[in-house]
Amino acid sequence: MTNSPYLFRAADHPLVAVSERLKVREAHSGFGIALRYQERAPDPPGTPEGGWCETGHSIFILSGHIRYRFDDHTVEAGPGDMLHIPAGPAHRHKPRAIGEEPVRYVLTEFG
Repeated sequence: MTNSPYLFRAADHPLVAVSERLKVREAHSGFGIALRYQERAPDPPGTPEGGWCETGHSIFILSGHIRYRFDDHTVEAGPGDMLHIPAGPAHRHKPRAIGEEPVRYVLTEFG
């Protein structure tokens, strides 16, 4: 099989537990973009929100449901939904898995 700068084999990038409720498989391209598969488990009731994220993302939801809170609105997404969040403080957001199952999604990270 031919090597390509465009192909990232999942087996070459282990699924790592970043926290008790977040697992990440990550590959960095030579184009300034991180490619990620993430599994985010729902927070137990009463868990405080995490900090703001100002990194840009394009996201494709595989399963489960996620909520993104922005300064001026909230959006919920589920299987088959796609989101694009530009980088910067004007687009800061807080993600949270909702429902009873983990949310599984693929995203690019930039900016």
